[in-house]
Amino acid sequence: MKNLWRSIRNTLATDLSTLEHIRPIRSAFVILAALSYTYLKHDVRSLLPLGLGLLFTAIADRGISLRRRVTSMAGATIGITLGTALGCAVSSNQFLHIATGGFVGLLCGLIGVASIPAMTTGVLTLVIFTIFSGSPIDLFEWKANTVLMLLGGCIMITAVAVEFGVRFLIKRIPDTDDKSYGESFWERSRVHFHWTDPFILHSIRLPIVIIIATTLEELLTFPHSYWIPMTVAWISKPDPEGTVDKVARRVIGTLFGVVFAGTLIATTPYSSVFALIMVGIASYLVLAFLTPNYAVTTAGITVFVFFLFRIVGFPMAGSIDARVLSTLIAAALVLTAVRIGPQPRQLTTPAP
Repeated sequence: MKNLWRSIRNTLATDLSTLEHIRPIRSAFVILAALSYTYLKHDVRSLLPLGLGLLFTAIADRGISLRRRVTSMAGATIGITLGTALGCAVSSNQFLHIATGGFVGLLCGLIGVASIPAMTTGVLTLVIFTIFSGSPIDLFEWKANTVLMLLGGCIMITAVAVEFGVRFLIKRIPDTDDKSYGESFWERSRVHFHWTDPFILHSIRLPIVIIIATTLEELLTFPHSYWIPMTVAWISKPDPEGTVDKVARRVIGTLFGVVFAGTLIATTPYSSVFALIMVGIASYLVLAFLTPNYAVTTAGITVFVFFLFRIVGFPMAGSIDARVLSTLIAAALVLTAVRIGPQPRQLTTPAP
């Protein structure tokens, strides 16, 4: 029991020194404004791919300089756009769905060896692929989904460019942080290309777990079973210790998020204004706590998805139970996989 409480306390611990407000608030307002305009002027089904494109590109907003931030966000936008198109293309064929999931998992794992932004792009791309390849909800055809995802990314990148335009006018341009750009993608990656490297081992394990998770998704009949491979994509890390910590935070964050969102949805009458405001608040939580506490970020993502689904009109019946069960299945798969095979001796973090 003491170990359990210690684990919970560690999971809830928040590093307030890394908490950032300005960038998350700006991104949350951009998301809220874009989705509100889209809700009023266009088909509400466009909110899902557009909202994910906005939020995921904002997650990739790393660094300080304009070059660093735009490069990171552009890479993520390209990744999630391709992930959307490919996911939609294979969604109707079970064999292609499973096989392509393994290929995308391998590719995204290998991409992550170059740098932290590259790793983020790989994770986001794989998550988006699992959503659009497995989601049974009524979406647009693949071209519209892909364009909306790209549009969301471009809007968020434009917001950063406007921010720097204002900074230039008031002469408050931040110091550069482009030191890692002296090396090419290949030069940063090749140091990891040996069989005992933890990132290579991770790249081998990840597609195997994604294939198993996607197979379970196809076999199981409960709602939203695509949450299994999607959660695997979120929580898989190269090192066992980091994986265990992220799994614990994911489970606790998901439980809190589904209870909070489910209670609000069950006890309050539907209001599109309230739902959009909750999406904006959830966006802030996702972005502000991405580094300080991943459990809060997970809760924010869950609330974001639940209220976005509610606005779009997707059925919520069984969503809470299905998401909790899917999260636990994915956690079990990842925790099992990370202990199989040779264990890495030392983890060298990719370039920032």
